[in-house]
Amino acid sequence: MYVWFEEIRALVGRILGVPREGGGMDETEDGPDLGDELDVAEWILSRFDSDDEVAVAEVGYLDRTQTTGSATPAEVRSADDLSNEGIWWRVFVEGSADYRFTTSFSESHLEDLMERSIRSARVLDQRVPAKYDPGTVHQAVHPGWTVGGSLSDSAATEKLTAVRSAFAESMDGLALDRAAVSYRDERLSSVLLTTTGTTVRTSLERASVETVVAPANAEKVQRHFGTTTGPAFFDALPGHFDELAASVRERKGYPPLDDAETTSIGGDGDADVVFGPRAAAALFHHVAHYLEMDAAYLGSSPFSVGDRFGPPGLDVEDCVHAGSWAALGYDAEGKPTTPVTLVSDGIVRNFLHDTVSAIEEETVPMGSVVPSVGYERPPRIHARHLDVAAGSASRASLLDGADVYVESVETPRIENEATRTKRASSMPPSVLYAKDIAATTPSEFEDEATTQELTFPVRLGYTVDGSERGKRFAGGAVTVPLGALRSITGIDDVRETVTGVCSKHRSMIPYAVTAPSIRFSMRFSNLRIC
Repeated sequence: MYVWFEEIRALVGRILGVPREGGGMDETEDGPDLGDELDVAEWILSRFDSDDEVAVAEVGYLDRTQTTGSATPAEVRSADDLSNEGIWWRVFVEGSADYRFTTSFSESHLEDLMERSIRSARVLDQRVPAKYDPGTVHQAVHPGWTVGGSLSDSAATEKLTAVRSAFAESMDGLALDRAAVSYRDERLSSVLLTTTGTTVRTSLERASVETVVAPANAEKVQRHFGTTTGPAFFDALPGHFDELAASVRERKGYPPLDDAETTSIGGDGDADVVFGPRAAAALFHHVAHYLEMDAAYLGSSPFSVGDRFGPPGLDVEDCVHAGSWAALGYDAEGKPTTPVTLVSDGIVRNFLHDTVSAIEEETVPMGSVVPSVGYERPPRIHARHLDVAAGSASRASLLDGADVYVESVETPRIENEATRTKRASSMPPSVLYAKDIAATTPSEFEDEATTQELTFPVRLGYTVDGSERGKRFAGGAVTVPLGALRSITGIDDVRETVTGVCSKHRSMIPYAVTAPSIRFSMRFSNLRIC
């Protein structure tokens, strides 16, 4: 079993192990004329287009400006502006794929990298070659969702000063051992060209804060908040920080968990559990990974179209909300991003696809190939913004008679060892290669798809007394078989949006989830209750 895992890692490492060379711009005399941003992308595309081995290629040019910094309520600790240009491509050679990213534009370097890319794709020797649809040609422009100017209108120190001011005002009056906020924004102008005739120009301004607040004698509170609305992001910061401060005040009303006692809830059976909107968002985000077509090809997904996913009345859509942290106008294949109904009335209606898997499954791609943050890693099939529809239950009715209320959870552990290894690997950027990996799965994992469980460490939760929250707990874990969503008995009429970044095959993908609280049956262990 372990040997097989190491063989998979070694195989993928040999295929993808060529270093992604980087550095600054290198406009040497033998390089292409970069007088226009399209020149270098068109030059690379022409090389691929003239190679008989190349079935299709996508080439993207990025002009990227970034601001990073950090602050406390008392001071701005750092504020830096950065900028660079980059080129990425995904090339299919005889149906197998390779991905590259570089910020060095010398002709010799690019020629060498293209040759390595073609050679690596050829060596991949994917068992089922990818098919392509040359008819999906787009000539399009998408300006993004920026409101009120541009993030580039302000210097790094101005932006960090605004973040610090809003943070300090919200934290005023709180006794804190530590409070820090990290800010990051990225302004992207990009051009995507493909050998099938697509040309797409897009702009995107994505800003976010990561905040850690440690109250005196209480557990720390962590939050991620991001949008693609440009400067309007700063208008939303006071409300975000005020919500954070309210959570800190609530935690300080309880004794420290250091004095807690370890116990169990529900014995060896299930507990009646309410997941608050933040915990429910994490649950739906991770379960939705099993509705990505490469997960099905890997042999990891227990779902098929038409299967029961949750109770009647449960609706889950992958949307493209304007200004959402995870919003894109066009995906990495140049396809327009379109909402996808994943679950309606509790039944699986669709999977998320790229062009190759859509052709394989005789459906259509909906713009679900999401670039990795920074573009250093390949794009992956992933949800853009999961929207879980509100129900009709009130928070009080959900809590009435329940055993526990879980406010927030940590990233879960995938309990199936084969699935965990596959998802953590650097899979090549071809969805059909997942079938080759599935074919090598050892026989002891032949039930992989039907034995899927996620174990979520509990960050913060409460016992329930009648219809009110009681004693606080943390440090335990809740184990969720994927079929447990069918046990949902109540869905809240109030929702909350959670944002973050998720790792898939080592690509870092931005995500957003809007979800209500839910009530269902789960197994708990090792809770520390105070």
